[in-house]
Amino acid sequence: MNKQLYNFTQGIIQKYRQGGQVKNSVLATKLNEDFGFGSVDLSKKHLTFEFLDILNLTKEIQRTLRIDIRNDPYPSKKSRLDNSENNRDEKENSYPVSKDFILINSLSEIKVNQKIYPLSPFTSLGHYIEADEVLSIEHKYIIFVENLAVMANLSKLNLALVSENLIDALWVYRGDIKKQQSTGTAYEFFRRFKKHQRICFSDVDPKGIEIALTSHADYWLTINDISDYEKTTQSLEGNEEEWFKQGASITFLRKKILEQEQSFQNKLTWKSLFTASSKIQKTLKQEHIVRNGLALILLKL
Repeated sequence: MNKQLYNFTQGIIQKYRQGGQVKNSVLATKLNEDFGFGSVDLSKKHLTFEFLDILNLTKEIQRTLRIDIRNDPYPSKKSRLDNSENNRDEKENSYPVSKDFILINSLSEIKVNQKIYPLSPFTSLGHYIEADEVLSIEHKYIIFVENLAVMANLSKLNLALVSENLIDALWVYRGDIKKQQSTGTAYEFFRRFKKHQRICFSDVDPKGIEIALTSHADYWLTINDISDYEKTTQSLEGNEEEWFKQGASITFLRKKILEQEQSFQNKLTWKSLFTASSKIQKTLKQEHIVRNGLALILLKL
């Protein structure tokens, strides 16, 4: 989120702390489209938002910029290179070196900026590049990946049911939650290419489902059979602790189910997997999916 949109958003949040309605504008439209904030009426004259929209956006901004949009000013930190021009300590008031970079990979080759780049002959996490340098992507599909281990093991994924579509996809790592490696740049990059088919590949647990639903993806890449989830999670050793730490995501998904109750017509949906997760209360990580060769499919979001 750039400074202009941040200041606009902070202004309406501070004015309407419990939710409200504002006149539609370029910034209001961008806030709605890029961050799923509120809803625009049919006449496209107003943006209406609720308290839950404010909470969800606040949580996302805290995750990406490490600040509270309700009260904190937009961060004015510079890159270490720019900071070194006038400051002996280049780290002072600077953002992490990795902030502007994203990790990308592919099963075939990298196709960006109207050029084709071959993959490394070695097992690799991919290419670490500056996000703003990518002006065009010549892959039909872009896949947003939650966990880093997947990026080096794309060839081990069981994509037999979707390989025709995804063999030529561009895979983008979401980034770590650590302060040094903010996820914000990857999210912005993924959302920028709206004309592409966007896919999210995340864990099968409440947080993973929330990531898929809020990432602006068109599809969720996930397991083909609920029984695979049940069998695999039950066979894993050790105590389950992670599922019980995802209370906020569980609440978010339960509300989402009430909002979309009439849209669950398919045999398998994210609701089906969330229901199974709630029953068993165990997480199925992407690493478990890779190691056990679980078949993957695309679910429309």
